[in-house]
Amino acid sequence: MQPYKTETNDDNSWSVRQIEDSPELTLEGFKMFRVLEDSGFKNMGCEFVVIEPKKILDPHHHKKGHAIILVLSGHGFALINKKKYKIKKHSVLNIPPGVEHGLEAGDENLVVYGFQHPAIIDENNDADIYFTKDNRKGEVVID
Repeated sequence: MQPYKTETNDDNSWSVRQIEDSPELTLEGFKMFRVLEDSGFKNMGCEFVVIEPKKILDPHHHKKGHAIILVLSGHGFALINKKKYKIKKHSVLNIPPGVEHGLEAGDENLVVYGFQHPAIIDENNDADIYFTKDNRKGEVVID
């Protein structure tokens, strides 16, 4: 069995790969995998993120990106506009541009897909993420 396969012809390309075969990066200390990289989806982003138990992705907003966050496993809290909402497996968060939001893991890993349009991390690894508490732009580190 092949762990990774990509095939391209004149009209399109397809691939089969594991999450860990996707490009890896770190945003503010959180490891992410860029799932849609080289997929043909233009101006759209999707990251697979694992937030370790009791860790918090601090409240922030995106100036341009509209995000949909899907909880794959675990539980915790969504921090939206200074309020806390319980989230668990299969919770879906709809976060338009400009809405302050963050995530807090419970006592187990909180695993999410974050979909955005346009992508919050562009092809130059510039991030459309602005943290509330210190009015700071988020930084991407390529692993």
